[in-house]
Amino acid sequence: MVKNRSEMISKFDEVLIKNFERFKDEKKNETNQLKSYIIENHVAHNSTPSHDSVAAFLQEIFKNQRKISIKLKETEDEQLFVIDSNVGEMYLDISQKRFWVLHASVKAKHSDLVHKIILKDRKIDNIWLPIPFLKGLKRFGDIYGMGISFTEYLKKDEMDDFLFPNQNTLNLDIRRLYVNQMLTLLETSDLKEVIGINKVTLLDSTIESQDFIVDDITYFGKITGRGTSFSKHHSIIQNILMNYSSKIINLEEKFSYSFDPNTHSLKGQPIEIHINRTNINLKKLVDTIFSGKKPYYLWGVPDWRDETYCRVNSVDLHSGNFGNSLEFEIMPNLIRVLLPKDSCGNTISRLLTNIHQSIDATSYFKEGAGEHEFFSII
Repeated sequence: MVKNRSEMISKFDEVLIKNFERFKDEKKNETNQLKSYIIENHVAHNSTPSHDSVAAFLQEIFKNQRKISIKLKETEDEQLFVIDSNVGEMYLDISQKRFWVLHASVKAKHSDLVHKIILKDRKIDNIWLPIPFLKGLKRFGDIYGMGISFTEYLKKDEMDDFLFPNQNTLNLDIRRLYVNQMLTLLETSDLKEVIGINKVTLLDSTIESQDFIVDDITYFGKITGRGTSFSKHHSIIQNILMNYSSKIINLEEKFSYSFDPNTHSLKGQPIEIHINRTNINLKKLVDTIFSGKKPYYLWGVPDWRDETYCRVNSVDLHSGNFGNSLEFEIMPNLIRVLLPKDSCGNTISRLLTNIHQSIDATSYFKEGAGEHEFFSII
């Protein structure tokens, strides 16, 4: 069993190098590729969860699992747990207060399952990366590839569900030489509203040392690495976390509503997500977002004022927003959200990201008139 962080790094370096050597010799990708999952947690709301509270929380989640046998084990590092299972070891890094990282090199179906088991608890969520954030990742390496998909919710008919259940309406995987050309072509086409970028492949290499990593970074925070350096993989994860946490904290501080007793005034401002796609069925839009089902996890009863304006008092089923309800105004080209004080900004990134993936890939949220898109990191 891995005893500390240094041993975990050495293990993953060995896995990466072995996989790379076999790929060079046999042109085969191994099934035990390095995978990391970034998780948002609210185990201790507004404070740093203790080692013991995290251990108790995880043990409660794992104790009744039937699909996989799991034992939580401690290491010499209080901020690193081993998730020991009948399919191999996985590792949970809790060194950051709000965001944990699950690392694994077991088969994807097993690590995906453990990730889903953790996410079943309402205190846990994915991180959600809107398209402007994914595009901005080129700050940290060379764009080596890009994935594009779109799941059409609003224009599906009964035949679609009958013939193609749970399938994307659009699915493309673009590699290296053609990424920028294809992206330019698609973004200037009539299809731009359904060009949902679902992943970016980033290459971080150092010519002098021959070390490199190629990371597939998905919009829901799963990162799959191939190459020779876990340290470079970890560096990319830290850059994602630094920028993402900064955006979420800024959103919560700048936009959430609160009453200032000293000035007898309200602080905060509404969050406005602009929709460019025309001819949207507003009823289907509202039903899709507020059904309480994944991926939006918002539940509310719509109050229709007329056919072009709806208000919804909603609850985030992931965290319950800590007892706060979210007020929405839905119009054909605008979704306005009032975020109460102490609510979770991850709700907004989840909403916008999934709008990009299934309603309008060109929708945007800006800090103010003429400002850059809020989630842009370039």
